[in-house]
Amino acid sequence: MRDLSAQDKIDIRQIAAGADVELWEVDLTRFGGSTYRFCNEVNEFGTAIVWQGVPYTRYPCQGGGFEWSGQGPSGRPKLTLANITGLITGLCDEFEELAGAIVTRRLVSVRVLDQDNFRLGNANADPTQERMVARYVIERLVSLNSDIAVFELAAPTETDGALIPARVAMVDNCPWAYRGADCGYTGPPKADALDQPTTDPAKDACSKSLTGCRLRHPGQPLPFGGFPVLTKFG
Repeated sequence: MRDLSAQDKIDIRQIAAGADVELWEVDLTRFGGSTYRFCNEVNEFGTAIVWQGVPYTRYPCQGGGFEWSGQGPSGRPKLTLANITGLITGLCDEFEELAGAIVTRRLVSVRVLDQDNFRLGNANADPTQERMVARYVIERLVSLNSDIAVFELAAPTETDGALIPARVAMVDNCPWAYRGADCGYTGPPKADALDQPTTDPAKDACSKSLTGCRLRHPGQPLPFGGFPVLTKFG
């Protein structure tokens, strides 16, 4: 293993109080793997930065190309990870170049980091105060050698084959199974499939419309599975 130079070892004690720490997560659990957490910095003990009780291992990593735009598709930022131990090569071989893995980028102010990072604790520690949390999907492996690996990232909604919503959007037709878990109705018979009142269990059926849903959930939030707002304009 090649050691880092003195310039690469950034001690958190030398970071200004208002500075941010960049934290990275690469989640491979959907493929049966683990979640890897990286950070370039170390804490006052020279060990992994701890955020929300979770350690982020010191490991050379760098992101770039993050742009925010309200027009057209977003850019394709890059995540560069060191490969000096062969870790990334092994993961790429095992998990098909990590395509589809979830990457989370966090920016956290040093002043609110967990007290475990400081010799004297931290009265300002606040695990809810994240400056930014952004999630991406690894689109492809751009390059890989014995030193570094470069991955292209995409917003989860812009990956190949993504569909939003993931089911057909119907205005006035509920797809939930009547009396199923999503429907949630467990009461007595209310109406038949044409919304005509009935107390006969043999005729008990839902019209799958908003009317049928209201009959069974009066004065309550409706578990209606359709998309009635699609009829709204302006």
